[in-house]
Amino acid sequence: MNIDVKNAFDKVTTICDSLVHKVSNAESFHKIFLEDIFNFICSISTTGELNRYDCFINTYSNSKFCPTKTSVDEEFTSILLRNFYEIDNTYLAENDLKTSEILIAFFITLGKSYLLNPTDKKQIDISRFTDIINAMKNYISKSEYQNDSHKKQQFTKSNKTPDHKECIEYQEENSSDNFEDEQEKTLEELLAELDSLTGLTEVKKEVSQIINVVKVKKKAEEFGEKVAPLSLHLVFYGNPGTGKTTVARLLAKIYKSINVLSKGHLVEVDRSGLVGGYVGQTAIKTKEAIKKAMGGILFIDEAYTLTHGKGENDFGQEAVDTILKAMEDYRDDFIVIVAGYTDLMKEFINSNPGLKSRFNQYINFKDYKSNELRDIFYSLCQKEHLKLSDNCTDFIENYFIDMYNNRSINYANGRDVRNFFEKVIKARANRIAPILSDISYEDFLTITLSDLEAAKKANVKL
Repeated sequence: MNIDVKNAFDKVTTICDSLVHKVSNAESFHKIFLEDIFNFICSISTTGELNRYDCFINTYSNSKFCPTKTSVDEEFTSILLRNFYEIDNTYLAENDLKTSEILIAFFITLGKSYLLNPTDKKQIDISRFTDIINAMKNYISKSEYQNDSHKKQQFTKSNKTPDHKECIEYQEENSSDNFEDEQEKTLEELLAELDSLTGLTEVKKEVSQIINVVKVKKKAEEFGEKVAPLSLHLVFYGNPGTGKTTVARLLAKIYKSINVLSKGHLVEVDRSGLVGGYVGQTAIKTKEAIKKAMGGILFIDEAYTLTHGKGENDFGQEAVDTILKAMEDYRDDFIVIVAGYTDLMKEFINSNPGLKSRFNQYINFKDYKSNELRDIFYSLCQKEHLKLSDNCTDFIENYFIDMYNNRSINYANGRDVRNFFEKVIKARANRIAPILSDISYEDFLTITLSDLEAAKKANVKL
């Protein structure tokens, strides 16, 4: 799941929910939104669009609604954009909230997520994506101009060609292999980013030590000294939600900055991405994952599932053997990080002499303490430009103390914080939806004690 896509999708669906009692046709907005998403995906995809849409629905919506594919000759138009633009001008004219802009931001986020995915981006037409986004922006700007002239505007296919310069700049800005990092960060910037992560004190120390060893090795080689090969394969162990993937992604970029890796990207897989259902398929799938990760890091989450509790006919061991060979053959530009629960990872490493000999560095990701959970929550609020009312401090403090003290075997650290945060956002939306036309911008961005209490009640695990 891409959290940026989820947040953008949830914002639009929350708006749809909030308008049900205000706009006569708002009950159909969810269906219209899914139709727009379907046709958007079809429009920007060169192939695989139906599977791409099914994956989106299963991940973010779980709706059983199946739109009809628009003819490939038809130009994509967002029906919901027309409705949202009219709502902006009819109901929200005196407020800063622009539902149409939030909708466009969703499509930008969704398109970028495909362009960032190594598999999807090969099947996405970036020129088509750019044209669609510019057409949507042009619709708003054109309609605003005509409204100022007291003319009515219907949402039809625009004959105006999107600004060529804007399209070129957008393509140049976003056509690199790493869509998120338009400009490569320095080692100092990456280390500062690592240091800014909440908690993880021991992890940061271990990573710093590894970097120092690498830098010293590089210097020795510059002096002409013979240096023994350095194994940089790692075992990350600890409970879910402790930042293992985040640190791995940063580490890949750090290794790129000090010339250990040529690309510095992270390819994340689990058992399903490596193991096939018949003889020979596993080796093919695993080699494909290795190929994608070449020049970067292959991050295997819940790696113990490759061997733990499997029968003689299981193909997990085939994946392990293929990875071990690649670790030996491509040691100069390929790193593997295996991750999972502490006890199960120890069992996994000890299950194979080859694993034990190649993985000799272990980093323990400890559970976040209550104050760290609190800080993660505050950072999520800050990222969304939300603020808490003055009477929320004690509630937040006590809530995360209880979360830490009463953690169970299913405790998910940062993920639990995010789940609570999402329920807070939902509670806030339910509170302000009936008063959107009268609410101030400051109140719109405020989380109240009642939002927190409602989220706590909704967050009780069955």
